Amino acid sequence: MAVKKPKEPLVRCGGTLTESQYLAWIRSCLRSKSLKWKPRTDCILAARRPYKGPNKQQKYEVQCAMCTEWWKLKEIAVDHYPIEAGSIKSVEDIGPFAERLFCETDNLRCLCHECHRKWTLASSKGITIEQAALEILVNDTLKDKKKTLALLKENEYNNCSNDEKRKAALMEIFRSGNAQ
Repeated sequence: MAVKKPKEPLVRCGGTLTESQYLAWIRSCLRSKSLKWKPRTDCILAARRPYKGPNKQQKYEVQCAMCTEWWKLKEIAVDHYPIEAGSIKSVEDIGPFAERLFCETDNLRCLCHECHRKWTLASSKGITIEQAALEILVNDTLKDKKKTLALLKENEYNNCSNDEKRKAALMEIFRSGNAQ
């Protein structure tokens, strides 16, 4: 039986927010303001070119710094690299976080959403981009129960009674290249 975590006390904003909620709110406010930061805009401008495809409404496309493919503006994210913006775990982290978040263009790059997802997972877990891509593929497959069960049956994995075993089996299947 799972043990319930004790509730955090409501210590901020007149007793309406926990410390975690307060720090998340601060982070959200700072990230919201960073969207209008000029170096962020300059990073996008440096990575874009005029669009010459069939969509008459699209004016520009932006190149991903990892896969080097071209994407619509709404399909890219501006990533902090090589120095990540980090997180806020205590009030003392707010200043350094803001300093890293509001950085200059040389610490920013444009990534498509898929590359950003892989990069974020890889850096948070300390794994390679390839391992992150495999983990994302497995996790996405696990969301589709029919597809998961069909893959396991097709590859003769019959003793996968829980999520952990199914995940391990899918990792093996995808690593070996037996998935279609």
